[in-house]
Amino acid sequence: MVTNVVEELAHQEVHFIAEDEEIIIVPNFSLQHVRKQVSQSFFCSCRVRISNQNNPLRLSTLQVHLLGGTYGPFRPQIPVGVPLWLAVFLKKQGKCNVIPPRWLEVTTLNSVIELERGDDVFQALPIHYVELATDLCKYAREDLQDWSLSCDLVDSIRSVRHNKIQSGLRSLDTRALKGVKLNNLTALEVNLIRPFMSRALGHFLDANAGRMKRM
Repeated sequence: MVTNVVEELAHQEVHFIAEDEEIIIVPNFSLQHVRKQVSQSFFCSCRVRISNQNNPLRLSTLQVHLLGGTYGPFRPQIPVGVPLWLAVFLKKQGKCNVIPPRWLEVTTLNSVIELERGDDVFQALPIHYVELATDLCKYAREDLQDWSLSCDLVDSIRSVRHNKIQSGLRSLDTRALKGVKLNNLTALEVNLIRPFMSRALGHFLDANAGRMKRM
């Protein structure tokens, strides 16, 4: 009997991982002229450390040090890349605008839907496109061309891809013992099919082992 230990991540865990994806924002504040204690208070809920905090004469080089990297300096109207969670935090504080990724534009999403529906091949999308779109449509609506339409289009893409995955899984046979190759799957999609694939391959292996014993 072939046993399989499958550690399935919860949807919330996959979403948590996605929050480290980089997003471009345009700050409307500056750390250049902010006193040290104000800067620390502003970012305290982010659990970050401000660089050069022991040298108040060099505030123009202030940066935010996170576990995942160093971000900044933050200056008004100067685009800067930050992780999604920090972009959402600053957006909630009214401290920035978000520059939507090009793949989230309505025209791009419409093109992706047409390609997904017309081809069995999965289109290349950001590995966390669903999570990114969900948060941006929720917290940065005013920065999107049409957040409601974008949200609906992303949901349609997810539905089409899900149907293609189900169709592919139904066609699995013993040839899957040699391996299954699926290109351009996203993190949520991989997490969705991992338990099924593991169990299915386990059954195939059990059946193949029984057949070999009878020979």
